Amino acid sequence: MRDLEDNYDHEDNENDMEYILECVLMEDDGSDEYKELRNNYNSQLTQSCKCSKGVCSDLAECPHGGAYKYSSNKSELVLKSNNSLPIFECNGSCECGINCGNRLVQNGPRRDLEIFDSPLYHSKGVRTTVNIPQGAFICEYAGELITKTESQRRIEVNDSLGYMNYVLCLKEFASEEISEVTIVDPCRRGNIGRYLNHSCQPNCQIMAVRVECPIPKIGIFASRDIHALEELCFHYGGEETRPKTGSCKICLCGSLNCSGFMPNTEM
Repeated sequence: MRDLEDNYDHEDNENDMEYILECVLMEDDGSDEYKELRNNYNSQLTQSCKCSKGVCSDLAECPHGGAYKYSSNKSELVLKSNNSLPIFECNGSCECGINCGNRLVQNGPRRDLEIFDSPLYHSKGVRTTVNIPQGAFICEYAGELITKTESQRRIEVNDSLGYMNYVLCLKEFASEEISEVTIVDPCRRGNIGRYLNHSCQPNCQIMAVRVECPIPKIGIFASRDIHALEELCFHYGGEETRPKTGSCKICLCGSLNCSGFMPNTEM
């Protein structure tokens, strides 16, 4: 696997956050919830491929499937626009090499990202210095993996103190039922992903991507072609958003379909 730190070439002047490359586990609070989270975190997916010549040339035959394709100019792997299946990347147990066409998120964030002072949101934001094609991987939303109980506690503390809330809850569905919930908080320990702002009409989307662990990486991908110097945003609530007009924060995205308020979801 490529050294992930090689891809971090931006500047970050905040000194109250430990910069991490991948998600880490929250501190042990002695709860059964934590034990279950820890067991999943320490588990490993056993399925591997035996694709020949060090490359998964026929991704349709690879047991991990083929969620990616090469962009029109063949410059990089991008997410297939019609992909509706869970994303599993090849891993260290596979016989293919690091350059196979089914390894993307595990290689770390793309270059040419920069943290800047967003005039639209009056806060830090992330923008690209080059054009990005639709489906391209931006970065992982990395932070502490936390339990539902701990997430509720942290959100209440943040609200009471007027602090920014970075907790992200990713819900995966099997039919009509929620099958998996992954909760990440990059407030204390995180990466560049925490600086992406919310938009009701975003240019990025989040996807669950599994590599070697049953707990997915939260991958941020371009949902359309993005121009150089354009700010990167994703929808914080997804389709499960329940806007509230009470104590909810005002949304500043300014899009034509703006709901007027930041997303508010139930954990």
